[in-house]
Parts: sequence; C-alpha cells; structure tokens
Amino acid sequence: MNTPYVGYGNDTLDRCPEAAAGDLITCASCGGTHPLEPPDSDPGDTGLLFYRCGDQSFLGAVRNRLVVGVKADVSGSL
Repeated sequence: MNTPYVGYGNDTLDRCPEAAAGDLITCASCGGTHPLEPPDSDPGDTGLLFYRCGDQSFLGAVRNRLVVGVKADVSGSL
C-alpha cells in the first residue's frame, strides 16, 4: 500500500490567496461550490482545509492559503 503526498514551498504558498474554514471554493472536479472544512479527525488548527465533492475529500488549503488548482512543488508516494 502506498501513501501519496504533496508539498508546497513557502514561496508558492505566499503567492496563493488566503483561505479560511467556511470559505466557498469552485471545485476543480464538478465546477460547483463547496465549503472549506478542517479535517474530521482533527478539528483544531492543523493548517489544512479540505472540501468534499460527492463522497471524496480534496485538499483545499495549506497554512490558510488556497491551493485548489495550484501545482504542487513536490508529489509522489511512499
């Protein structure tokens, strides 16, 4: 079993717009709008926000910066 990962550098995140829980985003999959939400497993301040489209969750923001549609600086699987 592989674990996928993505990474965004500080320079990339600094160029992204700010985002907060509850903000509506335009979905890259369906074109509709969905709210950004903290992860179900840790509703505290993790710095990550996700959105749901159908039965799937997608990464929406890192460190309160919107990353929807932004190419990751690194990605792969372990």
